[in-house]
Amino acid sequence: MPSLSRLLGLVSIMLCLGAVVAGAAPLKLQGIKGNDDRERVDIQQFPWNTIGRINKDGSFCTGILVAKNKVLTAAHCFWNKKTRRWSQAKYFHFVLGYEKGKYVAAAKGVSYKTAFKKLPDLNQFPLKRQNDWAVLTIDKDLGEQFGFVSVSSSKGGRYLKKNRSSGDIIQAGYSRDFAHVLTVHRGCDIVQYGTLNGEKAPIFLHECDATNGDSGSPLFIKTENTYTLIAIHSATVRAQKNQPALGIAVPSFQFSNALNSKD
Repeated sequence: MPSLSRLLGLVSIMLCLGAVVAGAAPLKLQGIKGNDDRERVDIQQFPWNTIGRINKDGSFCTGILVAKNKVLTAAHCFWNKKTRRWSQAKYFHFVLGYEKGKYVAAAKGVSYKTAFKKLPDLNQFPLKRQNDWAVLTIDKDLGEQFGFVSVSSSKGGRYLKKNRSSGDIIQAGYSRDFAHVLTVHRGCDIVQYGTLNGEKAPIFLHECDATNGDSGSPLFIKTENTYTLIAIHSATVRAQKNQPALGIAVPSFQFSNALNSKD
């Protein structure tokens, strides 16, 4: 399995609730790779109608329905950077089909499941990117009414071998600079699959235009009319100053088993 250490070197991480990296061009966020290819979509159509915002105290991440009462997002969205501890699920609201202040449905968080049996103290142990996923249980079965997406359990390397040049990778989320509309980047690319900074578990590096607010947003593979979730966006990294930014995404096999859990 290839290592990404040579590619990344010392990286700067931009989380969904963080600020834009100092020194970045004011009109172009770090998560925009080259041209800004994000576009609006009809949020009443599948799979866009399964995507919403996870809100708390004016901050938000992106989440997507993956079962009747389960929402997939990034784990770091539940870490409160002000109090330096994990927040309880009851303080989060999932707003489905959100657009310009309106939405089709909303639900309250009940609990959330992560890669950890016990939530780690991120003051002492930085969150590893391959573990940056969470499944939020909500108090309404919105998936029964609006549907939910299928999640692949296949190993990520198979996607690159079969699909990286076919132009059918799609990312969708609520970017910080377009906080009130869902935007989609069609035909973006996953450029590498491998380990980050010496970690054992692999991640994806991608070129989809994902910024602050897009954490937890889905990456799909589209085959004909079928959308399959293969990863969620976690953060943006930049190697040396002269090299372009890339997105980090958590491959779906890291969390697919958790979606079958009843707790």
